Amino acid sequence: MSQQISLFNDDALRVEAKSDELTLTAARGRPLTKAQQTFNRLIKRIEALRSKIASETRRFDNLLAYYGKHLYPRLQRQTELRKALARTLATFLDNKRLKGKKTRSTLCDLIADQLDAIVAEDDCLSDDDLRALFQRVTGEDFEDVTREEFEEARQEMESTFNEFGIDIDLSDMKPGMSDEALAAKAAEMNTRLQEEIDKQQQSFAPPRGKTARQLEREKREKLAEELRKKTVATVYKQLARVLHPDLELDPERRRQKERLMQELTVAYSNNDMHTLLRLEMEWIEREEGEIERLTEEKLAVYNQTLKEQVQGLEQELRELPCDPRYQPIVVFEGPFRATVRNDGPAEAFRLDQANASIEASIRDLRSNNGLETLRAILRSYREEQRTSRWDLRDFAF
Repeated sequence: MSQQISLFNDDALRVEAKSDELTLTAARGRPLTKAQQTFNRLIKRIEALRSKIASETRRFDNLLAYYGKHLYPRLQRQTELRKALARTLATFLDNKRLKGKKTRSTLCDLIADQLDAIVAEDDCLSDDDLRALFQRVTGEDFEDVTREEFEEARQEMESTFNEFGIDIDLSDMKPGMSDEALAAKAAEMNTRLQEEIDKQQQSFAPPRGKTARQLEREKREKLAEELRKKTVATVYKQLARVLHPDLELDPERRRQKERLMQELTVAYSNNDMHTLLRLEMEWIEREEGEIERLTEEKLAVYNQTLKEQVQGLEQELRELPCDPRYQPIVVFEGPFRATVRNDGPAEAFRLDQANASIEASIRDLRSNNGLETLRAILRSYREEQRTSRWDLRDFAF
């Protein structure tokens, strides 16, 4: 049940505190002011964002746990199978019974596809014999191709950012960067893009001369900004003086103050105005002391600080997929779009089917009827290419 805390001597305004929630409510039929309504809206937005971040974090953690337990072993197995398949297919390159230039070219394409799939999963081609095989079937050095493709992708991203009017330096992006470094760069690009979008939205307002009222408002806003910078620290210091447990003799109150002081310290280090206000209200209610009038000016300062906290939480939510620990379950499709690997059981089923099919193909290729099996595989491969339904990642014989 909500508990009400009076902030006015005439009991015209109350704060309802329930768990981590704060709400200003008017008493005696008086309507809330615009600043009070803004305060409530910001508080609700902060609570909603925190709940969303917590739920998304749990979802990502569950997906990551499923990936580690079920998908990663299957993907590793598939990579090893593709390596074995590429090596098995390579034994037919010098087979004189395999006639026709077109047939041999198709075999080279098929081997190259397997090597590409290995690189897509492992981000590299570490085995020397497979690197040599890559050069044989493509006519290109693997390292040269990797550098060229990476440079093309980097230039494309820079060009895309330039189209948005964003000047960003991607020269530090190099082949072989760690997943953590790439995720950090993706987060940086996402932040820069959002900043530019916000900037452009603000610029849509048509310029016009400033009235005396606008100039006066700007002056008040400047003063409020200076006061706002001191608000979090001020609230912290005021609460720290009354909540510090060292001067408390009563054991029970000392334990209460120790808990509140720990929360207070964490909130201050996180610039968390929402929690600071909640702790302030909790202490006022508990002590039943004289309540300071919550003026419109003070509310305006609080609201500005809360707005910044909302912006920070929104950015945290946007950048959550870019967290390096979620790299295995997030696929980036260009600099501005990321999809989450959220169909774990279905993907595990597809991987089991694909792995069983590749194992069977390797076994048949190594049998006495290997050449006939290869011809059948090449026919199927050419047909899939012609109908444009070929998927290198889900390739199965």
